[in-house]
Amino acid sequence: MAALWKLPILFVVENNKWAIGMAHERATSQPEIYRKAAVFGMPGVEVDGMDVLAVRAAAQEAVARARAGEGPTLIECLTYRFRGHSLADPDELRSKAEKEAWLARDPIKRFEAYLLEHDLVGEETLKGIRDRIQTQIDNALTFAEESPEPSPEDLYKYIFADS
Repeated sequence: MAALWKLPILFVVENNKWAIGMAHERATSQPEIYRKAAVFGMPGVEVDGMDVLAVRAAAQEAVARARAGEGPTLIECLTYRFRGHSLADPDELRSKAEKEAWLARDPIKRFEAYLLEHDLVGEETLKGIRDRIQTQIDNALTFAEESPEPSPEDLYKYIFADS
């Protein structure tokens, strides 16, 4: 529908290469998700999701297409999750070497290095940003831990439209 109506939409798939317990490549006949866009008559782009600037460039192109009335774009960001899928996932299927290889490409650390290398920011500024983020996380955690449990009546709250 989005392609038919040339809607200004960006579809972004964060492909972390794994389902809960199975490698993505083992679960599909076409592991390159961005190629599936062609079936719907829209461009598909694969980008290194571990590279902040590459994702930004791909998004800028897709936004320009959308604003020009050329319709939607599918962006597949190849990325990685550093932990198991959930608390129930012991994360035993991925090798230590695989995890370490991806961890070496951590997008936040890579972007920080880029900013420092190009003298766009100083280490003190980055430390200040990290500290503010940690404070927000700590405050959110405290709020969650100190909040009362929801009541059973709230189970269906905000699911259905009020008439």
